[in-house]
Order: sequence, then C-alpha cells, then structure tokens
Amino acid sequence: MSRLAADLVVTPPANPAGSGFSLEASLAADPGITILFGHSGAGKTTALLALLGAMRPQTGRISLGDRVLFDSSKKIDVAVRERRVGIVFQDALLFPHLDARANVAFGARDRAGNSAADAWLERVGALGLAHRKPAELSGGERQRVALARALAAAPDLLLLDEPFSALDPAAREHLGSLLLELQAGARVPFLHVTHDPAEALRLGGAMLVLEAGRVVAKGTPTALLAPGGLASDRLDATNWLRGTVVADGDDGGRVDLGGTVVLTGRLHRAPGKTVVLALPAEEPIIATDPARGTSARNILAGEIAAIVASADAVDVIVATPALLRVRVTRAAVSDLHLAKGLKIFLLVKATSFRVVG
Repeated sequence: MSRLAADLVVTPPANPAGSGFSLEASLAADPGITILFGHSGAGKTTALLALLGAMRPQTGRISLGDRVLFDSSKKIDVAVRERRVGIVFQDALLFPHLDARANVAFGARDRAGNSAADAWLERVGALGLAHRKPAELSGGERQRVALARALAAAPDLLLLDEPFSALDPAAREHLGSLLLELQAGARVPFLHVTHDPAEALRLGGAMLVLEAGRVVAKGTPTALLAPGGLASDRLDATNWLRGTVVADGDDGGRVDLGGTVVLTGRLHRAPGKTVVLALPAEEPIIATDPARGTSARNILAGEIAAIVASADAVDVIVATPALLRVRVTRAAVSDLHLAKGLKIFLLVKATSFRVVG
C-alpha cells in the first residue's frame, strides 16, 4: 500500500513568482479517499498537476510509498508516464476517435490489452458501452470509462479533479457509490477534489482544506464541516450532516446523526446505508421549554455550545449531541436570554432535512 507525502511550492506559469498566486502546501494521503476541499482558485488543480508531474514545483519533495517522484534538492523529477499516477478530470478527456474499449486498453497498455479493458469496463458497469465512442456516451458514462482507463494502468495514486461536478444528482450518486467500491479494491490513495460539502461527507475519510494556496485545515469531513469547524465557517449557513439510515417508509425516515436520531421525509435509502442531509440554519426554532401541540416532528433537547454574532444575525451552535447551527436575530438572543451552557430545545420539521448525498 502506498502513501502520498508532498511538500510543494508551485507558481503556475501564468503567475510568475512575486506577481500572483502560488501554492505552498504540505499534502498527505493514506490509502482511502482524501478530499481536497476549497473554493475556486484555492489551488486544488495546481496541486494535482504538480503531483501528476504536468507542472513542475519551484521547490519541494513528492514521495509515493518508498518512491521519490520529485525532489528539488536532489534534482529528481520523474516523468509523468513513469510516476504511476492516474487522473480523472471533470470532462473525462477520453480519446474522441477511440471507442470505450480502446480508451481503456490504452490505459492498460501491456496489461492484457482488450481483455483487461473488458474486465475494467465490467467493473464500472460499462461493458455494454465497449463499442461506443465518447460522443455517443452520456456524461456519467464517459466518467465511468475514464475511471476504468485510469485504474487499468494500476496506479499507486489516483487524482480526481471534480469528476462529478458536471453531472446530474442521480449520476453523481451512482458514480459516488462506484468510486467507494473501486477504492476499497484498489488499496491506494485517491485524492478527490471538490467544493461540494455533501460530496466531501459522503466520500471522504479524511479532508484537507485549501485556501489561497495554503492548507488551512486537516481532519475528517464530519469534524471540519460541523458547525464551528474550520471548513464550515467558509460556507453558507447550512448544516451538512452525515448519518446512518435507521428506517425509511411512506411516512418518512429516521436517521442517526451520531447520537441524535431525527425524523425526516422519505429517504429512499435502505436501513444501514449512509445518507448526507442538508438543514438550513434558519429552519430550526429554539424553545426554552418543551413545545406542545406543534407540527414539528423533531423536538431535540440540547445545550448551547457557542454563540457567534455577525453583522446581520447570530448563529447559535447547539449540541444535541450532534452539533447544529441555528441562525436567529439579536432580538431573539436577548428575549430568550440565550447564553453558552443554557439547556434548550430545537423544533425541526421533518421536511426541513433535504437529502443531498
């Protein structure tokens, strides 16, 4: 099993040193899916291109297991074709003149050619597309073929540059499940770039947050995207919640958020499956006494963990024990005497939870 470790200083060619953006970051990824998270312009794609070998760092070192791919002090710079690093881009970048089988066979190279290609197409659920060219495939189908081509080369590291961002929600869900399955069999690091919190929660076991070319946070997606987490503070006022389906039926679902079980609308997920929910911070209602005669399906006992005021509103962070962000007015804070440590109740409609992953 290989482990990625990299310390990089990279100034893209369009930004000469001293006149624009530069990436100065330490990156590490173990076998599993590590999320590289950040807004556009944070340096995510620059980092991938440097790891791939398509962009040369000014200084730094990149190692993959016991192999050194780049070391500026020792003048080591392994060529792209010899790094055994695969990459899947947002637009797949398949060879337009080749059919799906030939595209994957190109990735397999000397690994049994068409037989290896067919085996990989079958693994990604695309064997029936073997004779179609990229122009005849949907976006999701092209990404399946691109994944097969990248993995057919038996890489020690797979880079994924927002591969699902242009797809519809159903295709994203199916390909996300496929990616988790493929990674479990590959046992190598997958470095997955996204700025989608739901995708990060669903796929990632670890996460690095990039901002202006610097790694500003490391941890699990659950911790970093929780209210008060370093990634959450850079997003809008939405609770991004990963949980386990307890039950689902025509009358709604039940989800365990790690100690807090909530009632939701219909989930269309089997018990035991992972689900990612979004809950806008404006939706929960704070009460200082248990409510009676309410249509809210969830009345959650909790304690105020923090109060964060901004120019326009106040965010109350409530431990239920799952952390939830509730956005209220300054008048509500004053009238209810809200303060850290106060025990309160949250009223949340089942329909306020939205399935996003």
